[in-house]
Amino acid sequence: MKKFLLLISVCFCITPLLSQVASADNHERESFYLSTTELSVKLGHTQAFMDGVKAVRECYKNAGDDTPWWIWSRIQGPGSVFVVTGNYENWQEFFADDATDESCRSVVQERVVPHLDSTDHQIASFMPDWSSDQPSAASFVVVYYFTVSDFELFEKTVAAIEKGIKGDGGQSANWYYRMGGRDSSNFFVVEPYADAAALDAEDPGVWKRLETAVGKKKAEKLQADFRASVSEWWSYMYALHQDLSYMPESSE
Repeated sequence: MKKFLLLISVCFCITPLLSQVASADNHERESFYLSTTELSVKLGHTQAFMDGVKAVRECYKNAGDDTPWWIWSRIQGPGSVFVVTGNYENWQEFFADDATDESCRSVVQERVVPHLDSTDHQIASFMPDWSSDQPSAASFVVVYYFTVSDFELFEKTVAAIEKGIKGDGGQSANWYYRMGGRDSSNFFVVEPYADAAALDAEDPGVWKRLETAVGKKKAEKLQADFRASVSEWWSYMYALHQDLSYMPESSE
């Protein structure tokens, strides 16, 4: 199941002269693979890119494809960046032949690829033990990325933090482990928000929540261990584009 997100990467690689993706899914709380393709769009090409994606979406609809994918735009940072996300249960599903991919390849190649500067495809594994018990619908997500210097300390500390705040009614979060690749984070956590009002709502933050749950002394120790285990971290906000995403159950 390569789908649109990987298909873009494949088309980009074989047609270089034409150029020069935590999720709003309802997957059950079990481990799965999240595939993301980050697309950097050429300056001044954003509208043409979006029109091209709509053409691809229509192609998938006409083909009767039943597998969804979602498209998000990055709010901060340089350039115009979109991220295509999708999930699959195992590697067999990921690599399975897909007739829709083949039939819509030319639409991707002609209508989307010419508007791209670059693509970056990543695969991550969902970590249910660290994540919220229930999935959350999201129009926005805030994603925190972590490059880890001490994996043993990081994993032990995050497990203790998430255990401490689980079920306290605070902001939900979904953790992922990035599988391979260079110059990218090792882990990232996704905080979903239903709408802009949810972004404006008061949030005590994870450290205050942890202090309430386990006491100040233990919370300070966990915070210190977490910082000691991480060499770098950064964050971005993303907004969901429902008009660009392919959701068969709701597509018109």
